[in-house]
Formats: sequence, C-alpha cells, structure tokens
Amino acid sequence: MSIVNSIRLACVCLLFALCFVFGASSTFAQAQANTGQITGAVRDSNGAAVPGAKVKAVNTQTSLERIMTTSEDGIYRFFLLPPGVYNLTAEAGNFSKTEVKDVLVTVGQVADINITMGVSGVQESVTISGGGVQITAPQADSLVSLEAIQNLPINGRRFQDFVTLTPTAQVEPARGQISLVGQRGINTNVNVDGADYNQPFFGGIRGGERSNFAPTIPQEAIREFQVVASGYSPEFGRSTGGIVNAVTKSGANSFNGSAFYLHRPRELVRNHEFFNQLEQFLGREVNAAPTQQQWGGSFGGPIKKDKAFFLFAYEQQRFRNPREVFFDTLVSVTPAPAQQEAFDFYKSLQQTFNQTNDSRVFFGKFDYNLNSSNQLSVRYNQSDYEGLNAISVGNALFPTVSGALSTNGVEKDRTRTVLGQLNSAVRATPAQ
Repeated sequence: MSIVNSIRLACVCLLFALCFVFGASSTFAQAQANTGQITGAVRDSNGAAVPGAKVKAVNTQTSLERIMTTSEDGIYRFFLLPPGVYNLTAEAGNFSKTEVKDVLVTVGQVADINITMGVSGVQESVTISGGGVQITAPQADSLVSLEAIQNLPINGRRFQDFVTLTPTAQVEPARGQISLVGQRGINTNVNVDGADYNQPFFGGIRGGERSNFAPTIPQEAIREFQVVASGYSPEFGRSTGGIVNAVTKSGANSFNGSAFYLHRPRELVRNHEFFNQLEQFLGREVNAAPTQQQWGGSFGGPIKKDKAFFLFAYEQQRFRNPREVFFDTLVSVTPAPAQQEAFDFYKSLQQTFNQTNDSRVFFGKFDYNLNSSNQLSVRYNQSDYEGLNAISVGNALFPTVSGALSTNGVEKDRTRTVLGQLNSAVRATPAQ
C-alpha cells in the first residue's frame, strides 16, 4: 500500500471515530426507538422482594440471551430487546426455578411481567399469552403487528398506508402524505429501525411524492410499526407532527421465505354507473382502475445457528395508465382556409399514450449476536422508480391532458439507505 493510500485510510478511520464519539450523544436516545423492553418485579409467595435473583430472557427465534440481576427491591429490566417472543426464567437461592413463556415484545413498548417464585424443590412453569401482558408507557395510538401487515388488504403494498388505521390519521390531499391529528403530512416523522426515513427537502416519508404511488421498502421486509400521534418524548419528535416508528424483519434459526404475485387487469374492473355516465359525457373510455402488477418475495435464515442471520426481500411494480392528449377548442372551432394547416398540425398532436409507474425495491439485512450484551445489525435498502410521462396532469377518471406529449418527460427517483447498529447493554442491574 502506498503512503498516500495509507494516509487516506487513516483519515477515513479518524473521521469515522470522531463521528462516532461526537454523534453518540445525539443518537443514544434514538437507540431505543426500534426495540422494546421487559420489566417487572421478582417476589416470593408472600409478596416479599427477591433481591439478587438472576432473570434470563431468551428469544425463541434467534436464541438471543440476556441476563439481569434483580435489585434490592426485586426489580429487573431488559432494555434494547429486538421485537419478538421471549421466554423468561428466574433463579435464586432457596427458591425453585420459575419460567414465564411467550412474552411478546413489541416496538417502542414495555412488557410488565411480575414473577412469583416458590419454595425450593417445587418446579413451576407459567405460560402467558400476549393478551395477559400489561403494557406500560409509552402507549402508542396504534400498533400494526406482523399478522396485520400479512393479512390485511392494502392497495399498492406501501406499508405507510396502514397508518390510516390509527384514529386521527388520514391521507393529506395536497401531497398524499400521512397526516396525524390534523397536522400537515410533511410534519409526520417516519423512523425505520430507529433511523430517520424522511424526505429531507419537503418532509414526509423518504421518496417524496413518488412514495405515494410505489413502495420504497418491500412490505415483506416490515415486521411491525407503531404510530404515536401525540404525547411522545421530545427527542423523538423532529417536527410538530406524530411519529411512525417501523421495524424491519430479521433472519431466524429456521429458513423462511415468501413469494407473491398481484395482477389487476383493467379489463376485469367493473365500472359503476357513475363511470358509465362519465364515459358518455366524455365520449371515450374511462379507466376506473388501470392495469397494475406487483411481484416479489423474501428469504431469510441462519448463517450460523444462534449467532448470525440474514434476510433478503425484493419487490417490483409495473403500472400502465392510458392517457390521451386532447384539445377542447379543436372540437368547437371551424378553421378558416388560412388556418387549416395549423389546425391539422394541432390535431395531429392529439394522441394516446401510457403513463407508467414502475419501481424495483431491494432489501438486505445481516444480524450477528456478538454475545449476550452486544448485537450487530447492518441493513441496505434501495428503491428505483421510473415514471414515463409522469408529470402529466389529470387522473384516471379524467385521462385527457391539454399539453402536447413533447412537453412531457421522464421522472426518476433512486433512494439508497445503509444503516449499521450496535446495541450494547452495559448495565448489569436496574437503577435503584
């Protein structure tokens, strides 16, 4: 390696170190945005606190382990837990081992699990369901789970559209962004895996107005997300609107995959009476639902069991919306002989064309359990959008435009996101 390259490498390393040191204070609070917590008290059968008890939490899918020791008041707290299902075990001298199974940890929330330990020599096992867990603050206005994302119908497979299931949430007509509690859509703060996912110029979700017509993250890669319309902590705010806090999936100890294909041909769309009347009024066909196709899938699993995992997801969209250049004045005007040549020229500009809305989205994620206290995660996401004749005004119900096709153009948008995270639990016991 040359001296110049060595100097360049040293400068890059130094710059990275400085960014890590000086940026730690501003990003530390955000570290809990994409994780959950389990907390509670360990007591004996008489209700007395059990100090010094060892409580272990194990993720049922990745075997991630965390061990905490209860305080003098018998309190324990697991923080920075990736969302998932956990089994808890509590052990202490002169007490029997106690198990609590199937504790559901969701993004941004705290599961409150109190454990009662019996006398030594008696083995106890307690199984609880998600509905039996008390969730403490902060309480989200809405939590969209993995089951909801997989099973609820959605037009366009844009995960942010599920936000409209939240009370006070609606789509802002001006830019098509998500509005919470009457705020402008550009003021809504969108986080993915605890990192900013906002369009830096106009606000709203990254991808800008193109994200209203095509996904920027594969729906197959989204695990769950919460919506907090108001009442959140200041460090998560960014602006006056609410928060959409999404978490992506990770690989597990078993291989899992999915595939889908969606085809909506306009020929199979039955027009309502309103559209039939509209066709008669315009004298041409109206496409109530233009042809749209989407396909893709995901695949993930272990690289090394209990240690390293991967997940890939891909999604593609093909959309065709028939449009027509039409000049109303040509219908009502009878040209003079001197104007006939110009009249024929403008009439030749009247033509049909396709407005497209095509996109390809790539997602890849790598997770590594360094040890029980440190977990590394690296994610890459890329979305490529291309819309031919995308700047034409009008819509599917009124598909005519008054501008020549030559004044139109191609709109492209590409978004690349790289995120690296190291979650470290540096405290062995909860605060007294």
